[in-house]
Amino acid sequence: MSMDVFAFLNSITPLAEEIKIRLNSILRTRTVKKKEYLLKEEEICNNIYFIEKGLVRVFYIKDGLEWCSGLLAEGGVCVSVHSFFDRVKSYEYIQAIEETIVHYHTFEDLEEMYRDFIEYNIIGRKLITEYYVRSEERNFWLRKHTAIEKYQLFNKKFSDIIGRIPVKDIASYLGMEIETLSRLRRRI
Repeated sequence: MSMDVFAFLNSITPLAEEIKIRLNSILRTRTVKKKEYLLKEEEICNNIYFIEKGLVRVFYIKDGLEWCSGLLAEGGVCVSVHSFFDRVKSYEYIQAIEETIVHYHTFEDLEEMYRDFIEYNIIGRKLITEYYVRSEERNFWLRKHTAIEKYQLFNKKFSDIIGRIPVKDIASYLGMEIETLSRLRRRI
């Protein structure tokens, strides 16, 4: 693997050699072009993606408008949680913002890994916990902070990639109109 998925997972919990061998046999690699989808609404999310290079957004459409609910770059793990784990059609899209290289395995592969390797259950639990905490953090931002506070928190959290994210996605992620975000950016 170019991206060291092993190093990333090993940073969560030490990987036995048998796990590395199995992962090496199940992980696939894909290059996703800018604006190409990894998942569309109404599809079942069958893959969990480890991002080696690039940037993706997770969004849904409500009343004809796109609402960004996730932004993930290098080292991120991307999945439509509800669709993937409950095996239901997704209400979300996952789309590359720029050319992106991902390594991935399927839901079935994950279930086999959980069954065969107790350590992989630990990795899964920690990744799901991190995903949930980030979701809660974003919900807290949206409910409890002013527009300027949300933007300042966003700048701090995404400082390393903010210049790569389209303004429309930043505004959508923060639950505000592009015009509102533009005014805030001029003031700051």
